[in-house]
Amino acid sequence: MISDSFFTFMIFIGVIIPIVSMALLMVLNLFEEEMDVLEVENARVKLEKELQLSEYAQLNQQIQPHFLFNTLNSFISLGRLGRSKEIVAAMERFSLFLRYRYKNKQTLVPFRLELEYTKHYLYIQQLRFGKKLFVYFHIDEDAIETTIPPYTLQTLTENAFKHGLEKREGEKVLEIELTREGNWVLLKVKDNGAESIPSNYEKRGIGLINLKKRLELLFDLYTYVDIKKDTDDHTVAAVLFPYTPEEVLENEHSISG
Repeated sequence: MISDSFFTFMIFIGVIIPIVSMALLMVLNLFEEEMDVLEVENARVKLEKELQLSEYAQLNQQIQPHFLFNTLNSFISLGRLGRSKEIVAAMERFSLFLRYRYKNKQTLVPFRLELEYTKHYLYIQQLRFGKKLFVYFHIDEDAIETTIPPYTLQTLTENAFKHGLEKREGEKVLEIELTREGNWVLLKVKDNGAESIPSNYEKRGIGLINLKKRLELLFDLYTYVDIKKDTDDHTVAAVLFPYTPEEVLENEHSISG
């Protein structure tokens, strides 16, 4: 004979099992929905990253025709002066820079490399302007190990010539300065060009606009691009970006490899 307590227990089990089963099904459904949301989010982040890299590559390419055009103008200027030896030397430097451009596909490169290939451009300009052009470098040893978006220094240097030095009569002075401020690096390119600066720096050319966008795409941290006159009426273009030493870039390459 079944006791009342056992009967009550069986009823309790009969009631509680469906409730527990339903609760488990709800938890499993929620977990599955959460997994679906995570998969969708991961896919979205991956797509955004791919789009950012694609946009970065496009911005990177937009700078190059500008540089090519200016360099060809330098060759023309040398040709008009009958300076054939200088043209050959300039073309050798130009070919080295092109090799850098077509070989480099990275989003960040060592600053040393960027500086080396920017000097090829400066060599061409030195041949063009001769003794009128003075170039000075102020490189902080605490900052030189950093990496930098390719063509950053090149863009600032090219802008200094296009919008300032080429239009200045007499002595032309260009200064390149790299300093470290804690976890950030500050790159400055200063020239004594006579041109005034528009209230909106973006009117100064596509190079600075593209540089600003590239920095925003590459770094989640604070960055800026600025251009202004200093107390000596020199034009100073400045770029601030996170300090990322070369060893970090090398570690990423070893992991991806």
